[in-house]
Amino acid sequence: MISRRNLVAGIGAGVASAAAGRAMAQSFPFKPNQRYPDPAVEILDPSFAKYRLYSSTLEQVATGLRWAEGPAYFSDGGYLLFSDIPNNRIMKYSEKDGSLTVFRSPANFANGNTRDRQGRS
Repeated sequence: MISRRNLVAGIGAGVASAAAGRAMAQSFPFKPNQRYPDPAVEILDPSFAKYRLYSSTLEQVATGLRWAEGPAYFSDGGYLLFSDIPNNRIMKYSEKDGSLTVFRSPANFANGNTRDRQGRS
C-alpha cells in the first residue's frame, strides 16, 4: 500500500530528475540526427555494409579544405588538430565554440598529427 508521504516523495524525486535532465541537455547542445540510417552515409561497396553503424551520424564541421587528414584529439583542451596538406596548414577545430582556425601555417605539408608522451602536438 502506498502512503501519501511515499507518493509525495516519489513525485518530488521525479520532478528533480526531470529538472536535472533539462539542465544536462542545455549544457550539451548536441542534437543527434533524427533519420536512421543517416542519409549522408553512403555504402559504395556492399562488402563494407557489415561495418555500418546505423545509430551513427555525420556532422560537417569545415569547408574549404582540399585534403584533410591526420586528426589528433586533445581532450584536455577540447580541440581537434588535423592537416590540410595541399594548403600547407594544420587546422584546429574547437568543440567548445565550434570555431575552426589555422593552428600552424606553413606546416611543411604535414600529413599527420600525434601527441608525444608529454601531451605536446
